[in-house]
Amino acid sequence: MNKTPASPGKRRARGLLIAGLVFLSLCLLAFALRTPILTGLGNYLIAEDELQPAEIIFLLNGDFNARPFHAADLYARGLAPRIVIARVEPGPAELLGLVPNETDISVRILERQGVPPEAITILPVPGGVTSTYEEAEVLRDYVAGHEVERVILVTSAFHTRRAGWIVRRALEGLPVILEVAAAPSPDYAATNWWQGEAGLIAVNNEYVKLFYYIFKYR
Repeated sequence: MNKTPASPGKRRARGLLIAGLVFLSLCLLAFALRTPILTGLGNYLIAEDELQPAEIIFLLNGDFNARPFHAADLYARGLAPRIVIARVEPGPAELLGLVPNETDISVRILERQGVPPEAITILPVPGGVTSTYEEAEVLRDYVAGHEVERVILVTSAFHTRRAGWIVRRALEGLPVILEVAAAPSPDYAATNWWQGEAGLIAVNNEYVKLFYYIFKYR
């Protein structure tokens, strides 16, 4: 006995039902696996190296609640005898004398954490640096003019992949080894960044900047 073919409307409805069930199943699977998925997104941004003693620690500006503290800890552990930082561009509030320069804040933290002033080098830059890319260029110039064979780069944990990529590109051709050190945030980590506003903003911004750098500087 021949079956009557389903009408186009019924076939369309059946296809939509199947697609809906597949979509719902994927949503349920993603929800069930949300913790490892989100943790993986955070872990991908963290690319740090096993550290060996170096000539300098190069401290990137920004996130002074994490980065200078970690740099001071590495100094105290004897991983390098000097911390180098490029002076950042002054902001409008600083020009009005209302707040200190961001670089000066990091330097004060280093000193409060036990790093002697004579072990800190602030690299003056006309106008000040404004990005990781510019800091990488300043580091290249410093390495080219000094006897430096190994550099420890200190930055925020979620910034390590992008920073390491751009700094290694800047140092290409120089006989220097770059080691990336991840400064942990006091507010979030790869295992819980989605549970607070600060972590959500940090991861979102870092992925946007990562793609931007890849397309701009590839």
